[in-house]
Amino acid sequence: MAGWSVISLFLFLGLTSSAFGTDGVFQGLVVDPPPNQPVTSGWIYIQGRNHALRRVEVSHAAIVFAHDVPEKQRRKCGAECLIAGLEIRVTAEQDSAGEWRAKRIEILKTAKPATESGTRASAA
Repeated sequence: MAGWSVISLFLFLGLTSSAFGTDGVFQGLVVDPPPNQPVTSGWIYIQGRNHALRRVEVSHAAIVFAHDVPEKQRRKCGAECLIAGLEIRVTAEQDSAGEWRAKRIEILKTAKPATESGTRASAA
């Protein structure tokens, strides 16, 4: 009798965890979209250290600054602040289609001024 309850509990936990998607944490540089991709509002591209490129939806993410970012470089901002050249850490959920949906974005290092870094990312 107790064996069935344990089996039922494991089945329930397995079903509920797969229904909510997969969370992941990754970091890298915000980059401009690849030439073959359109600029899409609310989406950015992040290039990791291994040069892997991830597309991430950011319109509902909480955006914060890391403690290492100097106070004078911090400001309240939304997705419009996520420009090419920023180093960020993303906590996101992967949906059933494999798309990453950011929950939290931590800005680790700010980008150089636009005159030095070039163009903006697709977050605007």
